[in-house]
Amino acid sequence: MSNDYFRFKQFTVKQDRTAMKVGIDSVLLGAWTAVSGSEKNVLDIGTGVGLLALMMAQKIPGATITACEIDENACEQARENILSSKWNERITVVNADIRTFTQNLKGFDLIICNPPYFEKSLKSLDSKRNIARHNDCLPFSDLIDCVHRLLSDNGRFVLIVPNDKASIITDLAAGKNLFPMRRLNIKPTETKPVNRVILELACTSQPPEEYSLTVRTGNGYSDEYKSLTKDFYGCTTK
Repeated sequence: MSNDYFRFKQFTVKQDRTAMKVGIDSVLLGAWTAVSGSEKNVLDIGTGVGLLALMMAQKIPGATITACEIDENACEQARENILSSKWNERITVVNADIRTFTQNLKGFDLIICNPPYFEKSLKSLDSKRNIARHNDCLPFSDLIDCVHRLLSDNGRFVLIVPNDKASIITDLAAGKNLFPMRRLNIKPTETKPVNRVILELACTSQPPEEYSLTVRTGNGYSDEYKSLTKDFYGCTTK
């Protein structure tokens, strides 16, 4: 892997013009998101370099994907990555704030998001990195409101958040009749506590299926992590 690009099995993501680089959170989110193949319209909120949009295009051959990004430079990088992929005719990149763009969208079967989640914490001098990491520009309440308006009746919303933010998300979602269907608790290593959670939410109230995953062991990436991401990793990187 290079700081300028990240090569996956079926696509390459350039990231030289963006504040936030490809990370394990997004890879896990895209790999763990369950699909049936019947999803027709998919929305990636805060697409960044376009990674999740590309992962969904690989996983769902018939889907049309909208990738929304507020940062202009990131949006241009996402367009570059998507145009160079074999799925470029199925993915549209939109430079917009999802809160003002909602009036033009409706009926998504799947919405996926790796949202900014830092609150009232020390910020860097890089304003673009702050937008990508801090939720000042897209509070969780606004995110859930947007999802509620955009999701189809049988649609699903999948996102990754820090463990200590998961209950905030589920409480806000419940107020919009969105409830957890599946949950993945993620530990960075065997000896560390859960630090990330992936939630799958839908308009169906039922006891959620709960899973656990450890990213790294003493020998590198865990077998469960490698198994989950095998459709995306596998070729050499520079």
